[in-house]
Amino acid sequence: MPKFHLPVLLLVLCGFLSGCATGRFTVADSNTDYPAKPDQALVVIMRPSTFGAAISSSVFDATGDQNKLIAVLGPKEKVAYYCPPGDRLFMVISENADFMEARLDAGKIYYAIVTPRTGMWKARFSLHPFKVNHAEKEFRLDSANLRQWLAACHFVKPDAKSLDYGQTHASDIQARRADYSDKWARMLEQDKQWRRLLPEDGVTSPVR
Repeated sequence: MPKFHLPVLLLVLCGFLSGCATGRFTVADSNTDYPAKPDQALVVIMRPSTFGAAISSSVFDATGDQNKLIAVLGPKEKVAYYCPPGDRLFMVISENADFMEARLDAGKIYYAIVTPRTGMWKARFSLHPFKVNHAEKEFRLDSANLRQWLAACHFVKPDAKSLDYGQTHASDIQARRADYSDKWARMLEQDKQWRRLLPEDGVTSPVR
């Protein structure tokens, strides 16, 4: 019987038990021009970092009871997501689940970033909005980082495999959401305010 190093074995077990996505779950998007639409809001979500490159980050529209898969993003990828205006909840899942609230206006474009951090078994991810005023300068709408990160990423679309992933792991996704929803609910407002997109955080033309 082959011998496995403990970290490798734990990584395999985590992937098997958690249903976390690994590998590529996107195809290149030939459309690179996403304008604002008068009756919808547009949210551009990107993942510029290569940290935890082997682990994909699954991004969902978790408004209400739904867990609608937007894309399973890998490093240097971004996705454009049109949605109805109003209050929405976005979620990213890997080893953990994390959330971002949004109050969106029609006719505006909003930006958010998936950021990695070290987890127990593999990379964990968080969702951060770019805001007009943000406590952290790198997440401000006028930050040079936003333009650099957007330029470093290419637009993608979910592939058929990702849709299958969302369906076959629906119960795992919901369980992960439930596990971390309480933690999100307990977050202090002084912290949660920086994890929320507001109408004024949107722009009418794409950031270049």
